[in-house]
Amino acid sequence: TEQPTVCFVGRWDRRKRPEIFFQLANAFPEVRFIAMGQGRTESHTEAVRRQYAGVRNLELQGFVDQFASERFQQILSQSWILVNTALREGLPRSFLEAASFKCAILSRVDPDGFASRFGQRVEDEDFAGGLRRLLKDDAWRGLGEAAHAYVSTKYGYEAAIAQHLDAYERLVRPASLYSQP
Repeated sequence: TEQPTVCFVGRWDRRKRPEIFFQLANAFPEVRFIAMGQGRTESHTEAVRRQYAGVRNLELQGFVDQFASERFQQILSQSWILVNTALREGLPRSFLEAASFKCAILSRVDPDGFASRFGQRVEDEDFAGGLRRLLKDDAWRGLGEAAHAYVSTKYGYEAAIAQHLDAYERLVRPASLYSQP
């Protein structure tokens, strides 16, 4: 897509801090922001929708079932950058999913250096600065392509088949091959 597009995937609750993403939409009116998720309760989801209804470049998609709909993949394929505003995460599956669509990562958490390698690790809560750096001179593009290459090599079809074959080979090998005199 020609218009810079960033997305958010996660619950709209305090731990995930989605308000940071929503505030970025106010600060970057030329960028399209798409938030997938919902609050823990229907009333919280509706409160978020009311609060941010006037932000013209913010699309609140609500819950998008990645297994029952193509919408999840459509949003990621249109996005340039995945924004993760959470305070703590392991290695979020959303990083891997976004990387498979060539999205760069903007995140405070940096498990295994993923955000640093394939986007911007946010320092001092400066999400706006990180987003500016990713958008400047299309820096996001090379980082997203590198993320895609990494995920494809490590978790793609060929890698998965090779790992399965290796596991099967280890299982069917005679026990005597493992024993040493």
